[in-house]
Amino acid sequence: MTPTPGLTPGPTATPGPEALEAPFSLDGRTGDGAQPVDAVDYAALERRHPAYGRFAARLGNTPLTEVPGPDGGATVLAKCEWENPVGSIKDRVAYALLGSALHRHGDRPLEELRVLEYSGGNLAKALSHLCAELGVTARFVLSSASPRSLLDVLAERGAQVDLVDKERGFLDVVRTALDIAAADSGWTLLYQHRNTANLLLQERTTGAEIIRQLGELPGGPRADAWVASIGTGGTLVGVLRALRGAFPGVRAVGVTPEELPYGSDRPPNGLPKYGGSGGMGHGIRQPFVTLHDDEIEHRTVSYPRALEGMAEFHGLTGVRIGSSAAANWLTARAVAATLPPSATVVTVLPDAGTPEEWERIGRGE
Repeated sequence: MTPTPGLTPGPTATPGPEALEAPFSLDGRTGDGAQPVDAVDYAALERRHPAYGRFAARLGNTPLTEVPGPDGGATVLAKCEWENPVGSIKDRVAYALLGSALHRHGDRPLEELRVLEYSGGNLAKALSHLCAELGVTARFVLSSASPRSLLDVLAERGAQVDLVDKERGFLDVVRTALDIAAADSGWTLLYQHRNTANLLLQERTTGAEIIRQLGELPGGPRADAWVASIGTGGTLVGVLRALRGAFPGVRAVGVTPEELPYGSDRPPNGLPKYGGSGGMGHGIRQPFVTLHDDEIEHRTVSYPRALEGMAEFHGLTGVRIGSSAAANWLTARAVAATLPPSATVVTVLPDAGTPEEWERIGRGE
């Protein structure tokens, strides 16, 4: 990935548990996010920390590939993010979030940096890799529903893990991390839901790559619709911001689990959901998404349907995708069915899935 200087990291002070819903503005838009602070020179960080630079050199520029679409409908193109160094789109987020922490840490020894973050899985995997390479202490707050394969990887990399009862939902995973950071200022909370480096890196790398790759295809198709699941909303909104610059009329479709959709008034629950996405419950909306709430359509996919989508995609293509990728593909295909053959729907396939999900659908290795 080409180094991108000038992205803005998130908060410099540890917020309290109530801060997830605090207002802010970005580029004149008002929403529920974080105030930008000093710009990060990522290229300088790569020069200062060779392991960080080696990771960056293998990051991004993932393929944009045509995937099965509806008969008689629009073409569906998908960004294949398992090509990143640790295997998911969260590798980009890990690079951005850790970069913002390294920027704030300055010239102090890396052994003194202790990073804390909550995760649905892929971000912890990517961050633990980067932290192990750099010699940075890492601590992750996860749901007790996290797969054993992830916990084993984190243990191998020496990361500290705190598990939150899955019945309390992901909102309490976030709040537990906030409480830990508030109780001990020695931890640097990366705070993916409000750290603007998350959103801006997706805009300036993933979004820019899609625009370039569309231009390299025969006929130079335009993006008529953009479909992405909502975890933090960084991918959905970051890429949307880039695409709107090239294709002002592009539709934006956000996908969340049927078991707890975006902005749901229901309380958090321990129901199985497709990977890396989901509402927060209690009517809380993901901060980045609120910046474009009036422009985003919302769709839902149940966990059983996402698993079926994994199996269906594999049967059609021979390629393994994760449950969030399957939810994106199923939704993109449904949107494409409503558009003419001349149109193009773009989506993202965040990863190739976990061993546990492939075992669940009877296609484990």
